[in-house]
Amino acid sequence: MNETVGQAEQGAMAQPETFGAVEECIDAVLEKLGKHIVLGLPLGIGKANQFANAIYARAEQDPEISLTIFTALTLERPAAGSELQRRFVQPLLDRLYSDYQDLAYNRARRKGLLPKNVEVCEFFMQPGAFLSAPSAQQSYVSANYTHVPRDLLDRGVNVVAQMVSPANDESGDFSLSSNPDLTLPLLRLAKERGHGHIVMVGEVNPRLPFVGGDARVKPSMFDFLLQGESFEREIFPAPNPPVRHTDYALAFHIAGLVKDAGTLQIGIGALGDAICHVLSLRQTKNSDYRDILQSLNEDREQALCGLPLELGAFEKGLYGCSEMVPEGFLHLRRCGVMTREVYGDATLQRLINDGIVANRATEELLVALREAGRIQCPLTEEDTDFLQYMGIVDPSYSWRGHRFLDKHGEMEECDLHSSSGRKRLLGSCEDQKLPGGIWLHGGFYLGSNAMYNALRDMPAGEMEGINMTAIDYINELQKGRALKIAQRQHARFVNSAMMVTLNGAVISDGLEDGAVVSGVGGQYNFVAQAQELPGGRSVIAVASTRNSGGRIRSNIVWQYPHCTIPRHLRDMVVTEYGVADLRGKTDRDVIVAMLCIADSRFQQELLDKAKSAGKVESSYEIPEAFSNNTPERIDAVFTQGHRPKLLPYYPLGTDLTYEEAQLAIALKAVKEEGRKIWELWPILRKGLRASKSSAPEYREVHACLDRMGFGYSDTFEHRLEAYVVAGSLVRFVDKERPLGDVSDAEGLRQNISDE
Repeated sequence: MNETVGQAEQGAMAQPETFGAVEECIDAVLEKLGKHIVLGLPLGIGKANQFANAIYARAEQDPEISLTIFTALTLERPAAGSELQRRFVQPLLDRLYSDYQDLAYNRARRKGLLPKNVEVCEFFMQPGAFLSAPSAQQSYVSANYTHVPRDLLDRGVNVVAQMVSPANDESGDFSLSSNPDLTLPLLRLAKERGHGHIVMVGEVNPRLPFVGGDARVKPSMFDFLLQGESFEREIFPAPNPPVRHTDYALAFHIAGLVKDAGTLQIGIGALGDAICHVLSLRQTKNSDYRDILQSLNEDREQALCGLPLELGAFEKGLYGCSEMVPEGFLHLRRCGVMTREVYGDATLQRLINDGIVANRATEELLVALREAGRIQCPLTEEDTDFLQYMGIVDPSYSWRGHRFLDKHGEMEECDLHSSSGRKRLLGSCEDQKLPGGIWLHGGFYLGSNAMYNALRDMPAGEMEGINMTAIDYINELQKGRALKIAQRQHARFVNSAMMVTLNGAVISDGLEDGAVVSGVGGQYNFVAQAQELPGGRSVIAVASTRNSGGRIRSNIVWQYPHCTIPRHLRDMVVTEYGVADLRGKTDRDVIVAMLCIADSRFQQELLDKAKSAGKVESSYEIPEAFSNNTPERIDAVFTQGHRPKLLPYYPLGTDLTYEEAQLAIALKAVKEEGRKIWELWPILRKGLRASKSSAPEYREVHACLDRMGFGYSDTFEHRLEAYVVAGSLVRFVDKERPLGDVSDAEGLRQNISDE
């Protein structure tokens, strides 16, 4: 339930002042607070961009204003670092981002132009976006997600500006929608500390999906509202990226760890999309799922992981508990995987978990609650309130001194010991499904336009099963521990990493020289939580290698100057080559397990370092079963028979057009190759042949080149770029694999067929 938080307790007594012009709102804020502003902005899509830009502009103009902006994940429209990127990106900007207003402070700090009276601090940065921005690197705050409200208060936050969605009913309520994650705990903690009033600014955008649950708040939470046509803007879309064989291999191994009736947390990106797709295959095409997973393992898994492979379809379903709600969770809901519902009482939840009762109002449930000590006989007034709130006892009854007053005003005895007494209690609730079941708890969401449309169009009854809530509810066990343990059975918390050391330390947020790639976020929270939850496991997913400037490097390393997750919290690490279960193992056994999931091109070098350090006996050799960890082996598994048709590039669809979807695959490959154009002769040769040919198999290549504007290339350099793109389309886009759901796929296929 929403423990709403300080300022919202004023109820209807204090109504916000509404402005149709952002400058007037800035005037009101400055008049109320003076010229020292510490502004908290939600992470991701929930920022009040127009307010933030206006107050930043005012600080630029007035050096007497001291402005600190504390936020995370500042989204910005895709930028082009080269002519090739510009040709791809510009039409996307025109089609997907024309309505989005970038944050002015972001452009300024990228160029080193922030005024001296403005500081921008982020605790999680858009991955890789600010490696060359000293201002962003110097002002990064390394903090666990759950500690951010504390840090905001310590910095003296006095304004929070957030995009909100209006209710489409007569209530006048608003939804924090995508971002109750930090706002709710911040206001609660401010009240507990006696911090003083925090000015709340709501930028009302009806295009933001209205999500209820704890995200639904009264207008009295806000001091000022920005409302009007100028604030109605499309939500920032994050198109789904293409999924490669490496992502799918990781996903199959991870899906084999997910237990039925369990709990799942994953993140955004290609890996998250792949995991959700593979879990859906496990449900809907189980024989294919089993076949592929067992082909990947080849009796190797049990040597590294003590857990059995989870092969069956989902009978009880999964419950989602994730700081980041990815689009894939909606996909899992539609295909019948994410169906397990949890309830807000620990005793009731344990009874359901143990199969003693179902989630229906029955005599058996009343008896079980009494035998578990949750209610008494005769019922107390507190018992009655609980049972009616949970939808177990007829709401028309009112408690009076161990009796009930029915709707006719008659006193009736109520004895839990008799069937007739229990039936009178149940009344109209008898055999009804218990209300209030939640299949997804989330902190924030971010995704494609398709995701936002799905949330906007979701039926009210379905939306009631989603509770966007405070991040400390999701990411830690400290408050409501018994309830969370009951809800989060068989938890699998899946997080990505950049690198993992042989002794199990995880690097997820920074480079060797200290440059910050992204941030800690909630990763440490989930790893620590998994160590405490009975049956819970932390799953760190990392591709075994990366292509950097045309050179293959191992992501399994001997040592690194810093880490995000220390080795004493090591748990499960997954690469495309398998699962290493590290929990409770000796250093020697951890290192051996990690070697067995490393790419074979680097195994011997890593093993030699471990032997030199005395951590592995000198006689140890990599077992033959793990000495063929190569991309070719993974490709061989996924290209057999009809398997390619099961593994689309965009399993959840994409906002990209048909040509753009193919180009995204090809351009990503070109970027990873990282070499000069004249060093790409094999690709150039393929591209030259495809560009000059009128054969039907190259028509899609020509359509992609037209999309990139290469029909008007009049320089030798541009023609070479066109050949590289064409060659990459031929070499890296597997025609056996479907693209998935793209915006104009059928139309383009029909045009090609007509030709």
